[in-house]
This record gives sequence, structure tokens and C-alpha cells, in this order.
Amino acid sequence: MVTSLKTTVLASSALAGLLNLVQYATSYDLQHARAAFAPAWAASSTPQPSPGPAAPKARPLATDPTPVPTPVPAAYDPSANIAAKLAAAGLKPTYAGSYLAVQAKTGTPWQLLAAVHQTETGQSGDTARRSYAGATGPMQFMPATFAHYALDGDANGTKDITDFDDALLSAGNYLRAGGADKGRYSAALFNYNHSNTYVSHVLSIARRLGL
Repeated sequence: MVTSLKTTVLASSALAGLLNLVQYATSYDLQHARAAFAPAWAASSTPQPSPGPAAPKARPLATDPTPVPTPVPAAYDPSANIAAKLAAAGLKPTYAGSYLAVQAKTGTPWQLLAAVHQTETGQSGDTARRSYAGATGPMQFMPATFAHYALDGDANGTKDITDFDDALLSAGNYLRAGGADKGRYSAALFNYNHSNTYVSHVLSIARRLGL
């Protein structure tokens, strides 16, 4: 009787353990089967963890800007300004540099030189032109007057009444002797040519040039 009861207890315990094992296995398979056949919307409804704040982007390293070269202003050319004034007044701009050079050497304003040159020969270059009275060259000097006031304008060792450079510098020297370098323009022009009409005409041209 005792042996039969012990056997019964062992058998019951074994049967209970077997039942528990079968129940666990059945539950595990059922969970996997549900997951396999679950609809797609079920997965999307599952709350997902919210993403954290985005990491800040790395800022590029600052670099020195490429230096922009400062433009160098063109050198001021005073003769170009004089040439423009001559052209605006209807005169040839060709001799602008020569007028300016003679002004620097004698003090006679370039406007006066240009006006005399225009009046005498229409701004001729080298020329042996001779008037009825005997005045010769681009600035129409009387030979005796030229001999007294002549200067070597082109530094070639000679003083030629027909050479433009020599005649222009000599004219500046002659006008200076009459007071042109001190502002006595009418007196200087009258000394150059004893005619009030001549003086008025030359001054009118010089005034147009800004004298």
C-alpha cells in the first residue's frame, strides 16, 4: 500500500511537469505565429522612440579672404589736359607738350604761346614761310629780333628761325621780355607785334584756352 502511494505521487509530479512543458511550448509557438501573420499597420502603430536632437553641423574653418589689389591710379599727364583744351577751342592739340615745356622754361603762359602760334602761321611746324615784311618761320620772327632773343629749343647746338622748337622757345623768351611772365599780356603782345588789333585777336584766342 505504501509503495503504491509513493509511485502515485511520483507519477503525478512527472505528469504535472510534462503538462507545464507542453503549455510553455504551445505559448511560445503561438506568440511567434501571431508575429509572423500580423498586418503591416500593426507594426506601424507600435510607438517608436523619438529621435534625439540632431547633432550640430561642424562649421567650416574661417579662412582669410583673398586680398584684392588696389588699382594704381594712372599718372596725371598735364599735356593731355592741355591737348583737350586746344581741341575744344578748335586748335591743333599736337603741340600741347611743347607749349607746356616752354611755359616751364620762360614763364610765358602756354595759352599765349598757342594763340600767337595760331595767329602767325596756323600752328605750323618747321617752316621757312616768310611774310611780305620779312618775318620768317613758324612764329614769324623778324630776323634781327630772332637773333636777339633766340634760344636753342631742341638742344642741337644751333638756333634756327625755321625750326619749330627753336622758334617757340625764342617766342616764349621774347614774350617774357615784354612782361608775359608777370601777367602783362597786352604789353607783351604789343611788343611782339605793334598792333592793337593783333593784341585783341591773340588775347581772344588765349582767353578761349583759359588764360
